[in-house]
Amino acid sequence: MSDERAGKNMVIEKRGHRWQPGQSGNPSGRPLGTRNKFSEAFVSDIAAVWQNCGRGILEQMAQDEPARFAELCGRLIPRDVSLTISERLPGGLDADDWQLTMEVLQAIRQALPDASDRKPGEVLSFVLDAIRAHNAKAIESK
Repeated sequence: MSDERAGKNMVIEKRGHRWQPGQSGNPSGRPLGTRNKFSEAFVSDIAAVWQNCGRGILEQMAQDEPARFAELCGRLIPRDVSLTISERLPGGLDADDWQLTMEVLQAIRQALPDASDRKPGEVLSFVLDAIRAHNAKAIESK
């Protein structure tokens, strides 16, 4: 680098920026607020069209182009959303208790094929009798 060029770089470094705060390098540039006015008008126009046609357009898109509609929906979900799917079992049972309940019901249906035709009290009575019989202690004879 020549000494002359190095000297110019040093001057720029000492002065900092070419323009002071509040000064413009283009004093005849775009008037203040012009961009904001355009943006506000644009968004307002889009909102008005949406109010009149948006729902119908979405319904037509969902019917005619379901893949494109699903893609649009996917773009509306923030990327950092965490999705958790949980299955709620009847009675608030956890998975192990639900499995046990299903096994008990299956055993009742095997032992009592017409259980669905009986009254609940009859089925419960049958189950209780079977449990009691299973837990009964054998009486030893002398």
